[in-house]
Order: sequence, then structure tokens, then C-alpha cells
Amino acid sequence: MIGINAAIFTQTGTSAGVGFAIPSSTVLKIAPQLIQFGKVRRAGLNVDFAPDPIAYQLNVRNGALILKVPGGSAAAKAGLAPTSRGFAGNIVLGDIVVAVDGKPVKGKSDLLRVLDDYGVGDQVSLTIRRGSETLEATLPLEEADM
Repeated sequence: MIGINAAIFTQTGTSAGVGFAIPSSTVLKIAPQLIQFGKVRRAGLNVDFAPDPIAYQLNVRNGALILKVPGGSAAAKAGLAPTSRGFAGNIVLGDIVVAVDGKPVKGKSDLLRVLDDYGVGDQVSLTIRRGSETLEATLPLEEADM
């Protein structure tokens, strides 16, 4: 692997020890953004997803469970549904993203990895599971809040 040295863990204070590097493929993606914008702009859906262990506890074994959808966002305009509480206080699961442009998504961390290949403004087609239905939604990616 070729990369750019980012840090060295050393117990002696010298340049000998365990080195940590940023992969060159990552540098190729982010360097132009740093030059143009002064920061890295990551594409995202700008919705809150349940962490994978929480989704698993809610019996979501495949896909990224949507917790919150901000009003006015591209996700809200596309009709994505958040997780909510029912009348009796029970949890009503929101939409579950199971694929992006046909690429399967196993959980939140997998979804974030898939979205790394896209840019802000790119259109994506989401395959969503809502209850027992499978739906498609197309929306532009927004700049993700980091």
C-alpha cells in the first residue's frame, strides 16, 4: 500500500515505531476538494440513521434504518419516512435503505462507505423497504453534516 504518513506511534520519540498513513486513493479524492473548498465535502442523504447495533436490536438485519428526516431536505421531498412512536408508544420503524443504485447496503456503516463514491449533487436511486413493501426513490445527494 502506498500512502501519506500521518502519524507515528513511538515509545522512544524517534521516527521508529508503528506508522499510520492515509491511503493514496483517499488523498486523490480529498486533495482537490481541500484546494477548491478548504474542506472535504462529503455527499450524503442528510438523514439520521440508527447505529448498526441499535438497528439490529430493532430486528433490522439488512439495510440502514432511518431515524430522522429533516424537513425541507431532499430526503423529505422524496418522501423518506423516519422512525416514530405509535399511539401506544410502540416504535414504528422508518424506511430502511437496502440499496443505492443497485449496490446492496447491509447497515449504516455500509451505506456511508457506498456514498463515499458519490459527489454532492449526484442523483442516486435508493431501494427502500417500508414495512412489507419495496419502494424506489431518486434524489440528489446533499453535503453531509460532519
